Amino acid sequence: MKKLLTGAGAAALLSLVPLAHADSFAINEYSASDLGRANAGRVVQTEDASAAFGNPALMTAFDRHQASLSVSGIFGESNFEDRGSQDVLGAPLGGDTSGFLQDAAVPAAHGIFVINDRWRAGLSVTAPFGLATEYEPDWPGRYQAIESDLQAININPSLAFAVTDTFSVGAGLNAQYVDAKLTSAIDFGSVCFARLGPANCAGLGLTPQSADGLSSIEGDDWSYGWNAGLTWTPDPTVRVGLHYRSKMEHDLEGDADFTVPAQAQPLTMTGAFVDTPGRAGLNLPGSTELGVSWQATDRLTIYGDAIWTEWSNLEELRVDFDNPVQPDAVEELNYQDAGRYAIGADYQLNDAFVIRAGYAADETPVQEDFRSARIPDNDRQIFALGGSWNATDAWTVDAAYNRVEIDDTSFDQVGSYGERVLGEYTGGADILSVGLSRKF
Repeated sequence: MKKLLTGAGAAALLSLVPLAHADSFAINEYSASDLGRANAGRVVQTEDASAAFGNPALMTAFDRHQASLSVSGIFGESNFEDRGSQDVLGAPLGGDTSGFLQDAAVPAAHGIFVINDRWRAGLSVTAPFGLATEYEPDWPGRYQAIESDLQAININPSLAFAVTDTFSVGAGLNAQYVDAKLTSAIDFGSVCFARLGPANCAGLGLTPQSADGLSSIEGDDWSYGWNAGLTWTPDPTVRVGLHYRSKMEHDLEGDADFTVPAQAQPLTMTGAFVDTPGRAGLNLPGSTELGVSWQATDRLTIYGDAIWTEWSNLEELRVDFDNPVQPDAVEELNYQDAGRYAIGADYQLNDAFVIRAGYAADETPVQEDFRSARIPDNDRQIFALGGSWNATDAWTVDAAYNRVEIDDTSFDQVGSYGERVLGEYTGGADILSVGLSRKF
């Protein structure tokens, strides 16, 4: 019973699970111009005020106040092909399902302020992490995941200083708010079988898949961190950028709610499956990013970028419940550090128009043996197109399109109730982004 309660807690209350989605849940949609080259210019681009977020040292390249706004629409496509998922007695759990990756809109805002010849100040408000998946209530993996919803808001004030005409440094503080919601089904028939035995449970109408309940938890937290970067321009045509963003240590607190069907009410007499507060620690990883730009001709600029994310710090997720009957829920993750590598280019058509393109290869930190139904992540490729229109000397409009292709993902996991979910995930996403910048 203790094992089942622990498993139920992990499946029902582990509000951190969506965060294991790694770079597939790390949001890069903070700038329409940068998305046009698959973020290849994040730590070296000076097209708009989003440079304050990508690398604060870049702000010294701006000689006028500037503000930028953008919004990106993420339109996901997803499918799970069932390949024989079964409950603990060998009965089928369900069939194929699709459309569980939810669409989302991601806004971002940035500002750069000129203080004097050497000092600049910046402010960025972004959504650096997010996830929205929702399966049908009767899909084969319902006991492992139904809804996973995570939103993060990051407020990042920063300062930059030009040490010389070719070398600048910058640093910032980060205040980050995270809100998460997680739901999953509970197989009270399997819980009863483990506690009272099949003969006693059948008379109560408690058999596997016959008495499903629901668990839901919502939690949130504020946390604080820092970031720092530098830029070096060894040649008028070359810029090198380096940026580090610290990990964020969250302590999510929330309330767990259980929906228990009438025939399963006797199983709550021990005090289990009763609404209770809970808390869980969460370390969002730090990252190091290196980039370079080269103005190859008067019209063509080429960008390269590599970012390394320290996901290996996240070895397990543990939830502590206020209810003493509900033991800690622990799920092993064993993440690996992961990299993202991008290349892109801008081409100046004329004084008014710029076109751009890019490509990125994005690694997942999720190991196959520890893949979760909430996070069926895998390596991905990003293909990008974009452009800018300098409508006037002060106003610029940006637009970008990204196609995200995710490698097919085999899934074979045994859940808390002895069920085996077996199948293959396929999916991808289309991203459309528009931005507006104003110089003052």
